[in-house]
Amino acid sequence: MAEPVSFEPFVAVDIGSFSLKFAYVYRDENGSPVLKTLSQLNIPPYETELTPEQRETMSKDDVREHCLKELRQFLTTHITELLYDNEIQTKRAITFASNREVTIRCIEIPPVVEKDKLTEAVTAEANKQMPFSMGNAVLGYNVQGDVIKDEKALTQIMVAALQKDIIDHVNGNLKGGGLSNEGILTLPQSLELALSKQMGPYSEGDKKVGIIHCGNTTTSVLIYKNGKIQFFRDVNMAGATITDAIYAGGEIDGQEIKFKHYNEAVELKHKLGVMPPDEIKNLSGAEKFAAQKIFETVEKIFQHIQLSISFYITQSGETGLDKIILTGGSAGMSNFKDFIEESLEVSTSLANPFLKVKIGEIKYDEQKLEVEAPALSPILGVALYNNEPEIINFVDILFPNRKSQSVNIGGVSSKFGGNISAKLFELDEKKLRIIAGLLAALLILVGLYPIVKIRQQVSKTKDEYKKLNARLSQLNASQGDVQSMLVEQEKMKQYESFPNEIERLKVKNAQLLVELASMTPRQIFLTTAEFATSGEDPHFKLQGHADNSDSVFEFLSDLGKSALFHSPALESTQEVPIDETRYFIRFVLNGKIHPEKLTNAQPVEEAPPSDGAEDMGLE
Repeated sequence: MAEPVSFEPFVAVDIGSFSLKFAYVYRDENGSPVLKTLSQLNIPPYETELTPEQRETMSKDDVREHCLKELRQFLTTHITELLYDNEIQTKRAITFASNREVTIRCIEIPPVVEKDKLTEAVTAEANKQMPFSMGNAVLGYNVQGDVIKDEKALTQIMVAALQKDIIDHVNGNLKGGGLSNEGILTLPQSLELALSKQMGPYSEGDKKVGIIHCGNTTTSVLIYKNGKIQFFRDVNMAGATITDAIYAGGEIDGQEIKFKHYNEAVELKHKLGVMPPDEIKNLSGAEKFAAQKIFETVEKIFQHIQLSISFYITQSGETGLDKIILTGGSAGMSNFKDFIEESLEVSTSLANPFLKVKIGEIKYDEQKLEVEAPALSPILGVALYNNEPEIINFVDILFPNRKSQSVNIGGVSSKFGGNISAKLFELDEKKLRIIAGLLAALLILVGLYPIVKIRQQVSKTKDEYKKLNARLSQLNASQGDVQSMLVEQEKMKQYESFPNEIERLKVKNAQLLVELASMTPRQIFLTTAEFATSGEDPHFKLQGHADNSDSVFEFLSDLGKSALFHSPALESTQEVPIDETRYFIRFVLNGKIHPEKLTNAQPVEEAPPSDGAEDMGLE
C-alpha cells in the first residue's frame, strides 16, 4: 500500500462582517502542529460610514457593490502584507462557512451498508429537511455512528448544504491577495478540530456537552453526546444585534442618546459587558443606556438558547447537559460566561483552542490572546485541518477530480528507444496534423456507429408500437361497455361502508380537532391535518406556516403536553422568502395519538319533547 501523501500547507482565513482572522500552522519534525502566524484585523464598517447625502443617491445594490469593492481592496492589501511579513510561501487558503451560508441538520436513517445507497438515502432525507432547493447547493455529510431507539437501529448523520454561489463569493474575496480557495469547512467540525482536547472528558459515558457559538449575526447551539453531534440550531440574534441596539440610540433618564460612529457602540459593548441591573443603576448617560440595551438583548438571546436546549432534552429524553463551552466574539464579553452559567445552572467555560497547538513566535498581544480565544476558535480549527476524510470540505465535494495526478513521460526510458518523449517530439508539424486528422476521423466513425444502431432500433420500436395500438383499439371497442360497468361497480363498493365510517369517526375527529384548535397559537397557521385513529399505529400529521422557527418549536413543545397527542416530532421545515429581508417557515409535524383517550360515537336516540320544551316553543 502506498504511503499517504502529506497535506500541502495552507493559510486559514475567516472573512467576517467586522474582522479578518488569519492563521498559519505548520507541522514540526514530530508531526505536532505549531502556530506560526495569528492575526485579527478589524474591517471598517463601510456601510455605516456612508453619509446621508451619499445614501440618497445610492440604491441598495449600489451600497452593496460599494461595500464589496471596499472590502476586497482591504483584503488585497492586508492579506498580501500578512503573507509577506510572515514569510509564508503557500498560496492555498481554506475557510469555513456559517450563518445563512450553510444549513446544518442532524438526521437519523435506517442503516445502509453500501456507500452509494447511503449517499442516495442521505440526499433524499436532506431534500426534505433543507429550506432551499438542493439543485443550487453542495451537499456533504458525516456519519456519526449507529444507535438503538425504540428497539430500532438508526444511523446518526450530520448533513450540511452550502449554496454554490458562496464558493464564487469566497473565490472573489481571496483572489486579490493571490490566494486560491482550497476548502470550505463547516462551523461544527471547525470547532471540533479546535476544541477536541477541551471536549475530551465528555466524549464517553453518555456525557453531553453544549457549544454555544456567539457569532456576529447568528448564535449557534450545538449539543454533543459521547463526542458525536446530536443537535444544531441557529438563532438569528448575536453580537451585531447587541451593537445595533446600542447604535440605534434612544432616551435614558430624560436624556437623548445618539452615537456618531458605529465603533462607539462596539467599544461600549466590550467595555461594559453584561452588567446586573443593580449595577446599571449607578451609571449615567450613554454608558447607562448601552448597559441597559446589552442586558435586554442578551436576555432575549438567552431565551432562544434555553428554548433550543430544552427542545433537545424533550425530544431526546435526556436529563440535561454536563458542560457548556462558549465560543465566538461575544462570548468574551465581561460577565457573559457568568450570566449563562447562572441562568442555565450548568458548568460553563470559555473555549481554549490553544490546548491542541504549540504557540510559536506569533505577533499577538498575550493579554488579548486569552480574551479573544473564544473568537479565534473556529479559525484555529480550520488551521489544524489535515485533510481528514471525515471532515466535510465543500470544495472537494464540488470538484472531486480537481487534484489530478500526472505522469512524467520524459522520465520513462527504454533500452530500445531511449527517451520516449524525445522520440515523440521529433515529429514535425505536418505529420502531427495528419495523425490528429486520422484520430479525429476514427473517433467520429466510432461515435456514429451507436447512433445508427439506436436509430434503427427506434424505427423498429415505432412500427411495433403502431401495431400494438391498433390491436388495443379493437379490444377497447368491443369491451368498452363491460369495462365501464366494472368501474361503476367498483365505485359503488367503495361507498358501502362510508356511512358506518362517518358514524365511527365523527366524535373522534371532533375531539382531535377541538384539542388541536385549543393548542394552536395565533402565530401558527395550519393548512392540513391528517388523523389515523384506527389500526395498530394511530398517528397524526400536521402541515402549516409560521412566522419564525421559534413558534414551531413552542407549538411542538405544547403538543407534547397534550392528553390526546404524544411523541410529536418535526418532520421538515423550509424557509420561504417573502422579499430580500423577510421569510416565513413552512413545516410538517407528525406524532402519535392516544386512542384510549378518544370517545367512541354512540347512536343518538330521539327523545319525546317534554312539556317544558313545548312551552318554550322548541317543539
